[in-house]
Amino acid sequence: MRVFLGAALAVVILASQPLAARAQDAERAVLEALLSGETSDIEVTEAFAQAVPRAQFDGLLESLRAQIGPVEEIDLDGGSGMLRSARFRVPVRIVLDGEKRIAGLRFGAPEPLVADLRAAVSGLAELGEDVSWLVTREGEVLAAGGASHPLAVGSAFKLGILSVLDRDVRAGKTDWDRVLRLGDVHRSLPSGRLQDFPEESPITLHTAALLMIAESDNTATDLLLDLLGRDVVAEELEIAPGDLLSTREFFALKSDPAAAQAWRDADPEQRPVIAAEAAVQPLDPAAASGHAVPGIEWHVSLDRLCALIAPMAQLPMLQLNPGPAYGLGSVAYKGGSEPGVLNFTAALPDAEGRPICAALTVNDPGVIDEQAAIGAFRALLQRALAQP
Repeated sequence: MRVFLGAALAVVILASQPLAARAQDAERAVLEALLSGETSDIEVTEAFAQAVPRAQFDGLLESLRAQIGPVEEIDLDGGSGMLRSARFRVPVRIVLDGEKRIAGLRFGAPEPLVADLRAAVSGLAELGEDVSWLVTREGEVLAAGGASHPLAVGSAFKLGILSVLDRDVRAGKTDWDRVLRLGDVHRSLPSGRLQDFPEESPITLHTAALLMIAESDNTATDLLLDLLGRDVVAEELEIAPGDLLSTREFFALKSDPAAAQAWRDADPEQRPVIAAEAAVQPLDPAAASGHAVPGIEWHVSLDRLCALIAPMAQLPMLQLNPGPAYGLGSVAYKGGSEPGVLNFTAALPDAEGRPICAALTVNDPGVIDEQAAIGAFRALLQRALAQP
């Protein structure tokens, strides 16, 4: 369950106890009531009620209680903290208004409590039909399952584009301040915002790279891919050149079953022509948002993704959006998803400053439980960071 509505935090000042302590007591009391099922006296603000109808709110709470079991401990500091049951820990943030009504509430994905790294990976294979995972420290493999086998990774392929760009900048071949001009040929579907910018808008390499990584902007991605060239990016990702799609081509093929089949059946040298022809047509957002189409994706191994992200971990655009690794320190992160495809790739230092990379990919012809995958990935990260 992830619900949060921004609101100013207001509390009632009561005598004989500090303000922060009183607020924390009220927040804990509300959480205890919610998690025990005693919700009849709990009130929410009007804005919260409009965003989350009561029936939906109660249903989400019931699902959370059923999943994690009785809560044994609530640790809060300024409205943010952690819930713990016998088998899970759950990040939480709560905001009450001056009348102790819920103005904001967010539960993170439940993280399984596991004793060690071996236990953290024990249930990963159950997340989907095809699952791979990898944990490295200073380049040494601590845990791996199918890490050398390429699976569909969605937008995580953008790490290959960033890697080529970063290398060119460090080699002096270009500069982050260089300006590109947006063209209609680059215009893709969301996520992102550049698809709504006017033609010929000036975009620096730094801005395009930042949007590509932090917001997974697909138009920014195609702008950079056009600049760098398909062959060099394909080589960086260890993908056959004829198989590397722009995001616009990806959405076009996904929207057109006939074109997708023709692309799959074609010889490698003919695939770019078919993809380019499909991309000329207007994109259909509804069709493009459907389940993953077999073969129409970016297939990259976790070995390769960790090799790409590790040397770039200090780039600011990789640290703006920590994804499911939030709250774990200085994290470089890029993931990817579409229905049936999920990837998390993160690089961060442990307490001794040793570089850790952790990555997880799930492919499934059905529905992937994203919250379960997030919780499992966070547990994997926690145990990797604690590994002696």
